Amino acid sequence: MISIPKFNLAEAIAFAAFPLFLMIAAKLSAKVILLRLLLLSPFVLFMAAGNLLLDRTPMLRLSEITITGGMISGMVVVLKTMITVAGMLSVTLALPFHRICRALRAFHIPEVLVTQLMLLYRYTGVLQEEAAAMQKARDMRSFGNKGKELFRTAPLIGSLLLRTTSRAERIHRAMSARGFQGKMASHNHEEKITQREWITVGVWSLVFLALHLIF
Repeated sequence: MISIPKFNLAEAIAFAAFPLFLMIAAKLSAKVILLRLLLLSPFVLFMAAGNLLLDRTPMLRLSEITITGGMISGMVVVLKTMITVAGMLSVTLALPFHRICRALRAFHIPEVLVTQLMLLYRYTGVLQEEAAAMQKARDMRSFGNKGKELFRTAPLIGSLLLRTTSRAERIHRAMSARGFQGKMASHNHEEKITQREWITVGVWSLVFLALHLIF
């Protein structure tokens, strides 16, 4: 996706074949991926909006509408970002997270980073529980929209940080008491890449190369 030129809209669309195929093959929920892409879309649109102002060179004219270079490059930026994130989400939803962390270890990613990722994934629900409890308490003490103003919500974020830090310290003490020394337990045996996996990697590498050469 990085190698796609900024005006090559067709190639960016063609590379969407990978996340679409993965979603269909792994029977992933398209709704989940689309919702996460919608959460990201305001930041992507804001990032691509600068192209409209920086590049106003006319490229095409459709009836009375003039398509500028900034419009095309902006759409390419949006597509490249969305397709890349959709591919990443498809892979992470299709594979268990512990296998992704094991693959990171195989690529010699620092152990402390992999451990932090595993703990973050494991205890994300704890943060959500704390936030849900605080929101429920605020809703029970509010009447309509009263008590939900921005200046009353800001202190809750600080309180959530303190409660999360306190909860994290208790979890760390409990793990240390059980022998945790900063490294997650892992299997000693190494999983070999099967012939089917090599074929999958080879086929998609050829597909990406073909798309890049065709477009």
